[in-house]
Amino acid sequence: MAPLFRNTPTRYGWIAILLHWLIAVLFIGQVALGLVMVRIASQRTAFELIQWHKSFGFLLLGLVLVRIGWRLGNVRPALPETVAPLERRAAPLVHALLYAAQLVVPLSGWALVSVSVLEVPSGPFALFVMPNLPLGASDAA
Repeated sequence: MAPLFRNTPTRYGWIAILLHWLIAVLFIGQVALGLVMVRIASQRTAFELIQWHKSFGFLLLGLVLVRIGWRLGNVRPALPETVAPLERRAAPLVHALLYAAQLVVPLSGWALVSVSVLEVPSGPFALFVMPNLPLGASDAA
């Protein structure tokens, strides 16, 4: 693969950059969509927005898994020399926490849908039915 696409010791490649920004935009969009969908008066519109929210959540989860795989299979560019020692030590921890959040948030949504007593199937972008996680139904959820 061309060096332009892969990471180098001094620079992130275009694939890593594209995944970064695509995930960032989707994550922020999901927060906004989540806030809107629970405040809308029309049940029909709310249902449609919830389905879109679930679809984008599954897309986000898939992209995060691809991003983690890409990161594990590529060189991580070195931090600039201007980065302070404390920031240099904190960066790996902060990155790990961000990756964890990017996994936990969509997985928690999938878990919530899986335990719902409403049993509304999740069909990402109406392409297929995503099976529920093997969790028991819960009225409390």
